[in-house]
Amino acid sequence: MTRMQHRPLLRLVPTESILFHEHPERSRTLRLLQRIRQEKLLRNPPIVTQLDAENFLLLDGANRISSFRELGYTQCPVQVIDYGDPAVQLKGWHHLLLEGHALQLETAYRSIPGVDLRPVEPEAIGTLLESRRAFAVLVDATARCWALFPPSGKSGLLIGEWIRVLGQVVTAYEGKAALERIKMAEYSGLPSIFDSLEHQLVLFPLLTKTELLELARLRILMPTGITRHLVPGRALAMNLGLDFLSELGSEAERSEHFAKFLDRLEVEGRIRYYEEAVFILNE
Repeated sequence: MTRMQHRPLLRLVPTESILFHEHPERSRTLRLLQRIRQEKLLRNPPIVTQLDAENFLLLDGANRISSFRELGYTQCPVQVIDYGDPAVQLKGWHHLLLEGHALQLETAYRSIPGVDLRPVEPEAIGTLLESRRAFAVLVDATARCWALFPPSGKSGLLIGEWIRVLGQVVTAYEGKAALERIKMAEYSGLPSIFDSLEHQLVLFPLLTKTELLELARLRILMPTGITRHLVPGRALAMNLGLDFLSELGSEAERSEHFAKFLDRLEVEGRIRYYEEAVFILNE
């Protein structure tokens, strides 16, 4: 049995040593902050990878870490993974804007410097995004598709320029419409997701793991809710009471408490590795 199957690598690390790779979504942070304040419980540990001798890169859990910082917790329980493991995959989210028909996104995107907004056919979206020939694609409330291209004739965009444009793309609607993060397997069927003329959809290309690490080194943050990681052996349902983080006075005491908590889970047979893929229905 591998180490991951035996027990995930869970550590208590300084909250300030955790670097974000994307902006947290404020509305989600506020909801989570209220729940943690009431329950004093961490259900699932954030996932990080060691970036250097002192810092960790946050891969999943921006709203949890934001909540911990606002609550004054100086340490946070995390799951540490090897980002070089090929089984760890970087995927992406798209943004479905519920009842977003009132947003004038076409107008907003035409005004972004360095962007050429042009209509495209749904069949072309996959190629445009996969080849990174477009910054993003908008599907408006009438199911028309608009690609945000670099200026005509410009190629070889730097990653920082791409992220700058994506930031303005998301800022145009963040906080102004209910946002759902969705996955899309097939772009040609896009109009079928619109049950009414109230929704708009923004589609994004994918980053690579190497690019994400480069952004982290440059301290450039992605817009909220664009990246997602597939992590084999993800630790779930830890359900750790958080009172010890404020009641115990030293880092050593808190680390000892956390280690004993994990040892107790293992002795009681409550750390179980499921090799098969599963569906979890509101466990």
